[in-house]
Amino acid sequence: MAKTQVSQAPSPQGRFLSLLKRDILKLDLAELDFGIYRILNYRRAQVLASLDDALPSRITAWTDALAKSSGRELAGTEAENCYYHLHTFFARYWDDGDFIPRARRCGSAAYAVPYNGQDTHFHWATKGSHYVKSGELFARYAYKDGAHEVRFTIERAEVEKDNAKGSAKQFFPARVLAVEGGFELLWQWRAATDAESKRYKNKSASRNKDTDQEDISLETESETPATEGASLQERVLNAWLAGDDFASAKRPKGLNPELLASNARRFVRKNTSDFFVHPQLGEFLRGELDVYLKHEFVQVWDAADSELPRIRAKFNLVRQIALDLITFLDQIERFQATLFEKRKFVLQADYLVQCSWLLREGDAEGKKLVAEAAGHAAQAEEWASWVGQKTTGKGKKPDGKKLLAACPHLPLHTKHFRADFKARVLACFDDIEAALGGELIHADNYAALRTLEPAYRERVKCIYIDPPYNTDAGPIMYKNDLRDGSWLSMMAGRLQVAERFMNADGVQCATIDDYEFVNLESILSQQYGRERMAGVVAIRINPSGRPKPAGFATAHEYAIFTLSTKDTEISRLPRSAEQKKRYKQVDTEGNTYMWELFRKRGSNSERRARRKLYYPLYVSNSAVRVPQMEWDDRANQWKVLEEKTRAEVIAYPIDDQGVERTWRWMADEARGIPDLLKAEQSNDGKWTVYYKYSPENEGVLATTVWTDAKYSATEHGTGTIKALFANAEIFSYPKSIYAVQDCALVCGMNDEQSHIALDFFAGSATTGHAIINLNREDGGTRKFLLVEQGEYFDTVTLPRIAKVMTSPEWKDGAPKDSVQHDDDGDPEHWSRRTLPLVRVLRLERYEDSLNALEFESNQVTSQQTRAQAAIDLVAHDEQAHLLRYWLMDDSADSPVRLSTQKLTAPFAYQLTLHEPTGERLVTVDLLETARLLLGLAAKKQREFTDPQGQRHQLMEAALASDLARDAPNPKPVLLWLRAMDDERSEKAAKAEHDWLAKVVKTEFKRPLTGYATVFHNRAAFWPTGERGQSIDSLLAERMMERAR
Repeated sequence: MAKTQVSQAPSPQGRFLSLLKRDILKLDLAELDFGIYRILNYRRAQVLASLDDALPSRITAWTDALAKSSGRELAGTEAENCYYHLHTFFARYWDDGDFIPRARRCGSAAYAVPYNGQDTHFHWATKGSHYVKSGELFARYAYKDGAHEVRFTIERAEVEKDNAKGSAKQFFPARVLAVEGGFELLWQWRAATDAESKRYKNKSASRNKDTDQEDISLETESETPATEGASLQERVLNAWLAGDDFASAKRPKGLNPELLASNARRFVRKNTSDFFVHPQLGEFLRGELDVYLKHEFVQVWDAADSELPRIRAKFNLVRQIALDLITFLDQIERFQATLFEKRKFVLQADYLVQCSWLLREGDAEGKKLVAEAAGHAAQAEEWASWVGQKTTGKGKKPDGKKLLAACPHLPLHTKHFRADFKARVLACFDDIEAALGGELIHADNYAALRTLEPAYRERVKCIYIDPPYNTDAGPIMYKNDLRDGSWLSMMAGRLQVAERFMNADGVQCATIDDYEFVNLESILSQQYGRERMAGVVAIRINPSGRPKPAGFATAHEYAIFTLSTKDTEISRLPRSAEQKKRYKQVDTEGNTYMWELFRKRGSNSERRARRKLYYPLYVSNSAVRVPQMEWDDRANQWKVLEEKTRAEVIAYPIDDQGVERTWRWMADEARGIPDLLKAEQSNDGKWTVYYKYSPENEGVLATTVWTDAKYSATEHGTGTIKALFANAEIFSYPKSIYAVQDCALVCGMNDEQSHIALDFFAGSATTGHAIINLNREDGGTRKFLLVEQGEYFDTVTLPRIAKVMTSPEWKDGAPKDSVQHDDDGDPEHWSRRTLPLVRVLRLERYEDSLNALEFESNQVTSQQTRAQAAIDLVAHDEQAHLLRYWLMDDSADSPVRLSTQKLTAPFAYQLTLHEPTGERLVTVDLLETARLLLGLAAKKQREFTDPQGQRHQLMEAALASDLARDAPNPKPVLLWLRAMDDERSEKAAKAEHDWLAKVVKTEFKRPLTGYATVFHNRAAFWPTGERGQSIDSLLAERMMERAR
């Protein structure tokens, strides 16, 4: 039996400083220079000096003064008491690597919930915090060990399905590679095999029924590294670090084993945890501090009067130190929140462009562009992958011309070409916005929503989302171990931003299963209010059901519909073929119809409910008409102003029981369409009025239960994926396209107008596919806006849209042979009803923002810092405070915050991205970034070179705000970027102006004075009254604008 070693417990001072330095500020990780560590290590020397020297000196000065004044030997005890309370307070809210803002009102009591007295209140532990996905945070992990750089990389790993022990995944060391400058350790993220589960089982662990966690006994028998540790993950790491297992990943010689172990544990921990950024951390902790000090620190009722001055002085000391620390920590959190909320740069903007459209509408230039694309090897390879063509034979390359001949509607992808090629493609479009079928955005959905907001605020008709279900049924991109609080924080932030996209008639649909239904419905109710909760629909997506431990087989999911305003109406669904069979008559235009009773029946149909719908009709064998009338407010009824003819009789909406009811239409409506009314006389002489009802003009109200076979996710979700990709497993749990399509119709996408549908959990792009299908049915111009951050963006999301643009029907990864590709000039051909352009944007990530930070080089030496810190902080008067982080000031000119000085060269604006393979400089697309930040919808886009050889980008655009409010005849704006010299002469500036005026007049057929605003970088010369505006400070302001 192993003997237990007893070590001396750390002092209160040691515990407190360790909590600050190692846990919260992570100052022991100087070797890490990426992600959040770039902030935490900023001014590291000064911070260490403050905590190690100045803070203890501050407390020592007080205790020395206390000992001198009292002549007592309590100084050491008082100091320890101060450290004890400081540690107790901050440790209370620090939980496993993060602050959790759970309010407390006394040491042992349950948590307190902020509550303002309303009838009900919905709360969770991390409410108000930004959820940051740990997978994104640690996409790159590397540390320095002497002259070596050690990189950790996750590689794909597949385990036999019948050999996996449950769905829980762990990190397993796979192999070590020697790379330039150091080593790369590859990890597999997978479930343990049966053998591994048995080997790494903790034999002394029992299950705690209350926590569902393993309880580890204090003494274990025959323990080995493979059985030591509180979790399977920990035991795997222990066995590897001890050198017992994973020979292919054996620790390279020359690496510090302790440094490797600490970084490996940190890497695993961070990649299996959830993180939060707390914009209101300071406000929360200040409030909690006052409560803590009053309830648990000061107990004046037990103290003698002579002790009160000492207690008061200690109270003030601890409070001031804690407040200084809170301010210090709050700066870090606020700075992180600023970077998290900031609108992001567009790192890359590309387009999918239907080749058949370029050939048909692009004139000679379009034909030339398509020919270049067909001859481009990379484009041909992509086309071959899209249409399911497998290259055979050694060295055989796909033939782009043959592929295009077989599938003429294939879209070219501008990512394969130089920037000038993309400019030539866009120059073929006279109205980019009108040709745009949608946008695909590869980004975290919160970052994307924040960035897209200025360009799409109040423009979206339909929001459809299928968020992660937070269950154990299968792997999803968002970690299944988020569980309720983390999941709610993730959803809350995104839903709040997304609501601002909805127009006045907008409707949102969120689908979810039983596990998170209550939470999602609660958070939506809290955000929208009960009056804007339209209803919940149960959709049978799995007719055979998925068995559950409780004994039921789950066959459904829920669709929760919410409204933009309380007056917004839910749209109707088209009638099914079976329903249309009831309508046997056909009019001259080919529409089916039937004659329906014009008198209303059922609830709310009596005269007293709608008195203006009770009026006389003059009927005869030849016609039904509404007489001239006026409304009598006093009598609250219609006053008839003309007599009927001798051939007419008067008909009122009175039923067979003599109950006065109402007509279906108002009098003016009925008067305007007499051809839609007719009257028939029964055998007893009574006249009955009918109206002509066509199902083509009006659908049916959606019920709250959808059971049609077309909603099955297996047949029409997974089946559709298999047809498109010849691989059903390329994406898990796709939606039935018909379920998404009908949800979109209910949300208002049931007419052919240019409505926009937003999906910020795009997954396999089912929503985009559904919108394309709806346009093909009626020739509409609906648009989709899809956001996806998963790695399958390039393997599923984008290829699916490209495939659907190419052909409407697929089988085993290739277009069906029966598809008619030749449109024969038919405007109703499916290809003519496919909008030819899709924009593809890739945005900066939060991790990129952290890694691209640059601070001013104003650091001083460690010795100077420590000495100065001690001098500043020992004098603990009211002005003394811990070292402040000047993060915002010192990073003001960092490129990640949009440095206005760098806008002299807008086509060379770069960010440094840190990737597993090292640093990479990326030139951002500043034109697209500016378009989004300024809130513009591109109409025309051109590139030119002026006589001095300088490059210019011009975009004629509409203000998104004008489109949102459907402004009549709004003036366009012009966005103009060019490289320039701030020191140029007035003569050069005037020459530039004259050249620009000539180009704009030639290309855009408009004088510069014809624009509401000409947006431009840096300064410009406007001699003839043009309304120019520099975008430099405006872009920086829009980018860094905090979320509301």
